Amino acid sequence: MASIIPADAREVLKKEFSALKRDVHLYLYTKKGINDRYNEQTIKLLNELSRISSRVKVKKLNSKSPFIKQYSLQDSSPVILIEPEKYPIIMLGAPLGEEGRTLIGTIMMVSEGKGILSPESSKRIKALKHDREIMVFVSPTCPYCPQQALYAISASIENPKRVTTKIIEIFENRSLSEIYSVSTVPQTVINGNTTSVGLQPEEVFVDTIFTGAPVEAHAPVAKKEVIKKDLVIVGAGPAGLTAAIYAERSGLSTVVIERGAIGGQVAVTPIVENYPGYTRIPGKTLMDMMAQQALQYTEIHQGEEVLKITRTKKGLFNIKTTSNRYQARAVLLATGAEHKRLGVPGEQRFFGRGVSYCATCDGYFFKDGKKVIMVGGGNSAITEALYLESIGVDVTVVHRRDTLRAEKRLQENLFERKIPVLWNTVVEEIYGDEIVRGVRLKNTKDNSVSDMKLDGVFIAIGYEPNNALARMLGLKLTQDGYIKVDRHQRTSMPGVYAAGDITGGVKQIVTAVGQGATAAVTAFEDLMNPYWKGKGDMF
Repeated sequence: MASIIPADAREVLKKEFSALKRDVHLYLYTKKGINDRYNEQTIKLLNELSRISSRVKVKKLNSKSPFIKQYSLQDSSPVILIEPEKYPIIMLGAPLGEEGRTLIGTIMMVSEGKGILSPESSKRIKALKHDREIMVFVSPTCPYCPQQALYAISASIENPKRVTTKIIEIFENRSLSEIYSVSTVPQTVINGNTTSVGLQPEEVFVDTIFTGAPVEAHAPVAKKEVIKKDLVIVGAGPAGLTAAIYAERSGLSTVVIERGAIGGQVAVTPIVENYPGYTRIPGKTLMDMMAQQALQYTEIHQGEEVLKITRTKKGLFNIKTTSNRYQARAVLLATGAEHKRLGVPGEQRFFGRGVSYCATCDGYFFKDGKKVIMVGGGNSAITEALYLESIGVDVTVVHRRDTLRAEKRLQENLFERKIPVLWNTVVEEIYGDEIVRGVRLKNTKDNSVSDMKLDGVFIAIGYEPNNALARMLGLKLTQDGYIKVDRHQRTSMPGVYAAGDITGGVKQIVTAVGQGATAAVTAFEDLMNPYWKGKGDMF
């Protein structure tokens, strides 16, 4: 029988599971006729995990099991209860793809009896006096989901009497997903109320457990010891990760701070075909490799958002985040760019309810032939349209011009697969009820207006720079809001550097990597011999 876990992954798991401190019991429930294919895959996966480590114990349950009755799981399948005698942690759906990371992380945490929350957050959760049921809706292709799921699972580990956590795969649990109008992941529901769409900083997530409602404000930073570093890097995309490797190898003490998913935009790119050395590689895989190399040298603080950066009279930088306070001799901004919005009625209202900016994250929900449009005509739009078509989504490209901007090879693939394109067309409005039901389209040639009934709208029309920190520091920006840098990646402020998409330009992985390396080397040279002493403004 073919292994469901690749040989290289098995070796990694053997090494990781060797650190298990005690047995971890996985209780599996399946019901014939519900997700049979996924039931089989889950059975194979759990059995293989138990063969990799004798610490992993698998037990099958039937519908009469007290645990199945307690959580009303009789009509869900597959279901995994993790150490249910001690913790109320439940996974609904096969733990494949990114959800496999969640399962492995949970096994490790349960074995240790400790989650991934900071000491401050753990203390707060342990003091929780009211019952909470946390549901995190996920998909196997969402790189942002495991971190949010592990936050929730950690809460159950810290306070199992009060916090029940369910990790719910959206495609295999369609009816439950529809009840909460889920079409973007991760989506978190606490006691029946949607509290967030997307990955949250840890402290904000903990706040929502207490409020049971969305939290807009950042959690206050508790008074704690200042962390001193030579270089603080903001952003864990290709530029930030590469900079960390080069900085630490140069001898600079470094930390990388990332509010979202490690890997940035590349992590949600289905396939990368233009990175040297790889003719074809999933973006997530490429970024995982970069992150693993960076972690050999430095720390990456994920789920932590920078709130404020100030420069002292002595030229040091004070950085305040949602979790910590830092003091650094230099700062590197690799904050990247975020998706542009269409700015049409219904776009904001239906975000997370049919409107998405990430096909890799949310396309899985539409994989059974649901009808969507992909708005845009560049590389990102066509790459994501091809991905959606490959997983069984009925996708149509909507482009405002009569020609595409995407690379020739991508266009050829699009036309070979006979994916429809609506030329000279723009979206005027997105409408629906609880979820997206359709769009109003306008032809830019004859101004005719038409309606299209559909299930989802994916948008890839370019990017806007994440320049809030740059503006806070008063850095000089281009007319489009990107950070101005010289050929050494220096900004207009001594000690501050920038790399990657935040600097504009061609926005390619290979250029981001090059800029990250250049910025780190420049920072090292400048800290050894400050260019700004006795010299005027660079710009």
